[in-house]
Amino acid sequence: MEEEKVKIAKIILSIVTMLFALLGLLKVISFDIANPIMFLALATLLVLRSIEYKKSRENSSFILTVITAVILYVVVIYNVFIA
Repeated sequence: MEEEKVKIAKIILSIVTMLFALLGLLKVISFDIANPIMFLALATLLVLRSIEYKKSRENSSFILTVITAVILYVVVIYNVFIA
C-alpha cells in the first residue's frame, strides 16, 4: 500500500516537473516562476528516490541523490529569496 502511494507521488512529481519545464521553455509563464517550481518538484522526486535506495541498501546511490536534492533545494532558495 505504501509503495503504491510513493509510486503515485513520483508520477505526479514527474508530470509537474515536465509540465513546468515545458511551460517555462515555451514562455507560456515566466521562466522565473516555472524554474523554482520545476526544481522543487525535481528535488522532491530525488528525495523519494533516495528513500527507495536507502531501503534497498544502495548506499552510494542514496548519498548521490540526497546530495543532488540538497543542491537543488539550495538553488531554489537562492533564486527565490536572494536573487
